[in-house]
Amino acid sequence: MTVKLEPRSAATLEREGDPVVRYEGVTKYFGDLHVIKGIDLDIYPGEKMAVIGPSGSGKTTLGRMLMTLEEPTDGSIYIDSEPLWHMESGGKRVRASDKHLRRVRSKVGMVFQHFNLFPHMSVLRNVTMAPRSVLGLSKDEAHERAETMLRKVGLSDKLEMYPAQLSGGQKQRVAIARALVMQPKVMVFDEVTSALDPELVGEVLDVIKEIAAESEMAMMLITHEMEFARDVADRVIFGADGLIVEQGHPQQIFGNPQSERLQQFLHRFL
Repeated sequence: MTVKLEPRSAATLEREGDPVVRYEGVTKYFGDLHVIKGIDLDIYPGEKMAVIGPSGSGKTTLGRMLMTLEEPTDGSIYIDSEPLWHMESGGKRVRASDKHLRRVRSKVGMVFQHFNLFPHMSVLRNVTMAPRSVLGLSKDEAHERAETMLRKVGLSDKLEMYPAQLSGGQKQRVAIARALVMQPKVMVFDEVTSALDPELVGEVLDVIKEIAAESEMAMMLITHEMEFARDVADRVIFGADGLIVEQGHPQQIFGNPQSERLQQFLHRFL
């Protein structure tokens, strides 16, 4: 399966109304290491935003904070206009409760570098577990939704197989189906091909391209695949040293980079 997409025009970006994700002055330290340095960033409904940059630039940390896997040191993150890491109580801003975190986080799906499938569960059980336990769907409802998503990623014949029986590309496609079945407002794809053998990369990227072309869901695509970012994204963010150095339409970022830092980075890749 090969999916060829034409680069999206700037006119496709609809930025009316509130963003589905907003980072306001977000900072993150790991000990003395300053990884994210006061970032402001919005992602709009339906927008496909690629995040590129050198290793250690903070790309993955942005996604992990959105999934509540890392807590910001300072600043605020909003999902669907709701604060993620804080809440209002008695007229004061306080740290979010676990219940609040779970509820707001449920609007975000994430696919990781490593598939994180349960090895003792079949493909179908891996995909239906969260809809049943988190969304409260019946067994039949969860199965119907899971089968639809597994068919979308080309795995309708693998329902009863176990992760050990699948290739790396197939495992990653199961992980994509597992995230999609929750119907999130925004999906984070975190370097989803970095753990794959080179010959398996294309099948996973083609699936994501197809989903991006068909879906109204917002996406944050953290990637080192430059051609993929150019083909799929409405907007490309280039980060380095914990800052957003440059952002814009893919044609601008890849065809006419403004900063010396981005020029140097692209020279190594393109």
